[in-house]
Amino acid sequence: MAPAPQKINLKDKVEDGEIDLSMSDLQDVPVKEIAAIKKAHSLDLSNNHISILPKNFSTLVHLIKLDLSKNQLKELPENFGDLVKLKHLDLYKNQLQHLPLSFSKLKALKWLDLKDNPLVPAIATVAGPCLESKQCQQCAKDIVNFYSQLQMKVDEERKVRETQRQKDLQINAQKLKQEKKSKKDKKEKNKKNKENGQFVSDPKSGGDSEENTNRNSRDAKKIKKQSKLSSIYGLIKFLFITMLTLGIVLFVLTAAKVKHVQMLESKVVDLWYNGLGHLPDEYQIYGITAGENIKHVHELTGKGVETLTNYLCELSKNKSIHIIYNEVTNVFKNVTQSATEFYLKVFGK
Repeated sequence: MAPAPQKINLKDKVEDGEIDLSMSDLQDVPVKEIAAIKKAHSLDLSNNHISILPKNFSTLVHLIKLDLSKNQLKELPENFGDLVKLKHLDLYKNQLQHLPLSFSKLKALKWLDLKDNPLVPAIATVAGPCLESKQCQQCAKDIVNFYSQLQMKVDEERKVRETQRQKDLQINAQKLKQEKKSKKDKKEKNKKNKENGQFVSDPKSGGDSEENTNRNSRDAKKIKKQSKLSSIYGLIKFLFITMLTLGIVLFVLTAAKVKHVQMLESKVVDLWYNGLGHLPDEYQIYGITAGENIKHVHELTGKGVETLTNYLCELSKNKSIHIIYNEVTNVFKNVTQSATEFYLKVFGK
């Protein structure tokens, strides 16, 4: 379970609209208390032990200046760009490898310091050295422009995919309509032939027996081929399910911050971004976007595991083991049923 946030009396930390919480040994940000001070436009959280910003951090929309330097931040919330009034942002000396796509919203940003962060090559090149105020100003401009272009490309791709999806739906609907019409026409034709005493076989053909034999032979070969393909498909399906299950287990374990798989998570992230560094710039953008989405899902998974753990702990305080067992069993039954329905939908019965 996450440690309880420190209780701080902000009245002693506020002066002329500036909240100074630097060097306060903070691990968590007291967002609710800060948000209550509406007149505060500057927040200094430098020189603390903050490794993650809560999702509700973006509610501090009144901030104009924000100092998060010399902390342990590995990532920023996906909705960080909601702080649209920010003009000055200091992220010096953290553990950031990338920035959220929502940086495209920070149109008012005039100063940005990203020095001493293990940024991926694509972002590090855009950010520049930032060794003086002028370079930090240019960094803010270039980073916001970079993520604005990235957001435009993501929106365009999403629009193209949606357009293609609509076309596919229309084509499938037309095919289905044609198939139904064809079946109906065939049924009516057979009905008319039956009423007129006609047969489907060709009266000019005298080799019905030989034709039937050839047809049976072809059918037998076709069945044998289908059986072989079915066996290969079954093996591929088994390997896929096994790898998918293993991947999901490792994904959940790393999301839950299990100690023995932390090194694996770190290596996978390093391999991913090192691989992106060897790609052309136009392809790195797509890799960065995919990485951000995966990390977002990973974060949500970790929160889900933490919530489930807390829930079980609370149950253990108030209910008997038998009741807890029954409730957990019901949860797993529902999950299993959902997984089974998904499997049948993808692979068929």
